[in-house]
Amino acid sequence: MTSAYDAIPDFGVLYDSVPLYAARQDVDFYLAEAKRTRGAVLEVGCGTGRILLPIARAGGAITGLDGSPAMLDRCRTKLAAESAAVQGRVRLTQADMREFNLGAVFPLIIAPFRVVQHLLTVDDQLKFLTRVANHLAPGGRLIFDVFNPRFDMLVGHDGVEREDTPEQRLADGRALRRTYRIARVRWVDQVSEAELIYYLDGERYVQAFEMRWYLATELRHLLARAGFRVREMYGDFARGAVVDGCPELVVVAENAGSTAGSPSA
Repeated sequence: MTSAYDAIPDFGVLYDSVPLYAARQDVDFYLAEAKRTRGAVLEVGCGTGRILLPIARAGGAITGLDGSPAMLDRCRTKLAAESAAVQGRVRLTQADMREFNLGAVFPLIIAPFRVVQHLLTVDDQLKFLTRVANHLAPGGRLIFDVFNPRFDMLVGHDGVEREDTPEQRLADGRALRRTYRIARVRWVDQVSEAELIYYLDGERYVQAFEMRWYLATELRHLLARAGFRVREMYGDFARGAVVDGCPELVVVAENAGSTAGSPSA
């Protein structure tokens, strides 16, 4: 799985400079789930440490896995500025989310910020879930989120660039702004071909990637096929209900043979 991040210079810095990412409401949600977990956490798709570092600062041991060397380098730079205690609670590893083998099990595995949407095929999705199952402790939980598809936006895509980050100055003085566009929707595949365009001091960098979107019922079937059951599914990070128009699908799943609790209705 080739990372779309590594072709853009200093991408970790650019990523951390996007206000939309800093404003996401998922950090507190995943932090709360980590705090109620006895034992270490595995984060799949840890990126630059946006969620990993708050968990480590709160006292949690966490392993961060990512396929992007650039994102992990940025995470290591940020980690180096933390206290020795925080650094000692973190392990970082580069690996493909479909093929990792860490030789350990975890009571909580998280895949925040739509990581699972980078798995375009059922085969890839099942490979990932098999890896998770092999690393999940008895009674452990898998928690991940995807966006709830807005079909009006998918139907209305026109390929036009729209700004989501007005021009701002980075710490080193460079000017950054960002636009996005949906180049194409592949309805049969349930895939959106997206582009994030970074304008950096007159240079234009395009991060092109594909996002697989899911329906709530489809996720239940997929997880059941992989030997999981859904304990909870939320429509946002405040644990609201899954209803028409909710922005997120936040899934809490466990191995189907677990006795940790009953699946949600």
